[in-house]
Amino acid sequence: MTGATTAKDEGFMQQGEPLAAALPWLEDARALEKPAAGWVNALRETGADSFAHTGLPTPRWEGWQYTNLRPLAKHKFHYDPAPVNFDAAALPAPLLADAGRVVLVNGQYQEKLSTLPEGVEAASLMEAAAQKWPGIEDQLVRVGDLAQTPLTALNSAYLKDGFVLRVAKGRDIEQPVEVLYYNIGAEKDAQAAPAIYPRALYQLGENSGLTIIERHMGQGVYLANSYIAAAQDSASRLRFYRFMAESGDAFHFSNTALQQEKNGYFEGFSSATGGAVARQEFRLLLIDTLNSASIGGIYLLDGQQSHDFTILADHFEEGGKSAQHFKGVIDDQARAVFQGKIHVRRSAQKTDGYQSHHALLLSAAAEASAKPELEIYADDVKCSHGATSGFLDPVALFYLRSRGIPVDDAKDMLVESFLNENLEKVSCEPVRDLYRAQVSAWLAGRRK
Repeated sequence: MTGATTAKDEGFMQQGEPLAAALPWLEDARALEKPAAGWVNALRETGADSFAHTGLPTPRWEGWQYTNLRPLAKHKFHYDPAPVNFDAAALPAPLLADAGRVVLVNGQYQEKLSTLPEGVEAASLMEAAAQKWPGIEDQLVRVGDLAQTPLTALNSAYLKDGFVLRVAKGRDIEQPVEVLYYNIGAEKDAQAAPAIYPRALYQLGENSGLTIIERHMGQGVYLANSYIAAAQDSASRLRFYRFMAESGDAFHFSNTALQQEKNGYFEGFSSATGGAVARQEFRLLLIDTLNSASIGGIYLLDGQQSHDFTILADHFEEGGKSAQHFKGVIDDQARAVFQGKIHVRRSAQKTDGYQSHHALLLSAAAEASAKPELEIYADDVKCSHGATSGFLDPVALFYLRSRGIPVDDAKDMLVESFLNENLEKVSCEPVRDLYRAQVSAWLAGRRK
C-alpha cells in the first residue's frame, strides 16, 4: 500500500533514543523479579528494548492500516505480578463435560483448578523454565523480528505468566483439553485497568495427537496481549479451536505461532464475538515436507467493534498443503479486517495453498477490509485466493418471506446458511455444535 511503512522503514530498529510514548508501557516490567532461567530475563530485556524503540504500531505501519490502536489511549493499564484474587465458583462451566481443563485467570496458571487426561502434563511457565523442560527455551524464544511485532515485544518484556502443556510421544489423546483464559478487569471509570501478558506453549511429541479448545473470556476493562506457540514433532496431529468472547470493553491481541515438523497435521478454527478492539494473528510455519495446516474462522461483530484476522502460511519444503477459510457477519458500525498471506519458498515445490474471505454486511455503516496475498518463489505450485463482501441477497430474502417466514427469521436463516460452509470444516462434531450455538445466541441477542 502506498505510504505504508514498517518499523525498519521508520528507523525503530533499536537505533536512537527510546520513544517517550513507549516508556509508560514498560514501567511495571522493571519491578519483575529475575527468574532462575537466564534466557527468560534475556528475552525480557530484548523485548523491552525493542518496544521502547517502536512503541505501539500505528496505521502508517504495513499490516496495521485497518486496525487503529488509538482507543487504548483512553485507559491506563497496569501489570500486577501478585497472585490474582478471584472466586473460583464464578468461573464459567466447561464447554464439554468430558474434557480436561486448564485454567488461567489474568494469565496466571491455576494448577488446583486444572485437570488433565493421562498422557498430558502441564506446568506454569516459570516452573517449566526452572525445571528445564526440553525445548521450551528454543520454542518460546523463536518469536521472529520483534521490531516488526511490537505487541509480541511487549509481551516478551513481561515474560512471567502462562503455562506449558505437552503430550507424550506416541500418545493419541481422545479427550479434548479446554484452556480457559479468564480475565477480570476494571470498571469503566477506574483509574487503571489490568494489563495481562500470558505466554503459552503446546508441545506435541512425535506421532501424538490432541484437541485443544481455547476460550478467551472476561469482565470489565482490560488488555489481554498473549503469545501462544504450538510445536509439533513429526507425524503429530493438533486440532485447535478457539472461542474469542472477551468482554465488550476489553482489548484482545493474540499472536499464535505454529511450527510443524515432517508429516504434521494441524486443523485450526476461531470464532470472534467479543472485545472492543481485537486482533488475532496466526503464523503457520510448515518447515518440513508433507505438512498440512488449515486455519478457518467466523466473526460476529456489532456496535463499534473492530476485529482483525491476520494470517501467514509459510511453506519451507515441498509437498505442503495449507488453507485459510474465513467468513463473518458485520452489523451496526463494526469493522472487520482480514489479512491473509501464503508464502511459498523456492524449495517448497508441489505446494497446495488456498485462501478465502467472505464478509456479509447487515448495515450500510458496517465495514470489511480484505488484503489477500500470494508470495511464490517456487514454480510447481497450486495456489489461489478469493475475497468478497456484500449484503443479504434480496431475492433469497423475498423467497423466504413469500413462504410465510417472518423477516427477522428469514434474515437469521440466511446468515446461518452463509456461515455454515465454514462451520462444516470443523471436524470435531461436539465443537462444531458449540460454534453453531454461538451463532444462534448472537443472532438472538440482536433482536433484544
